[in-house]
Amino acid sequence: MHEFAFASDIFEIVKKTAYKYKAKKVSTVFLEIGALTLIVPELLKESFKIVTIGSIVEEALLDIEIIPGQIRCMDCDSISNVKITKESQLTGLQLFQCEKCNSMNTRIIEGKKVNIKNIRIQE
Repeated sequence: MHEFAFASDIFEIVKKTAYKYKAKKVSTVFLEIGALTLIVPELLKESFKIVTIGSIVEEALLDIEIIPGQIRCMDCDSISNVKITKESQLTGLQLFQCEKCNSMNTRIIEGKKVNIKNIRIQE
């Protein structure tokens, strides 16, 4: 479950930022999560609850926006949106096909990042 590792990393960044700005409490953490990260938002939220216990981040809400995956075709240079199928969630394997020319010669250009977009604090 890599969600726990992500939750720990997010917590450390949020905590340091909150202390830097002398926050008394963090109420909301706004995240952008790429659809191709294979992060399950519900598991991330539960993991975040666990790692923040006893801190100024405890009880903070995670507001998660899923960023769609995109690929660039190396043959025709077009950009296609892609989704992770249920089968690939189980196997971790996914081959992406260009929507325009059907080539499998593609490169992921979006959807593999996790970004802390904003933090709402109480001063």
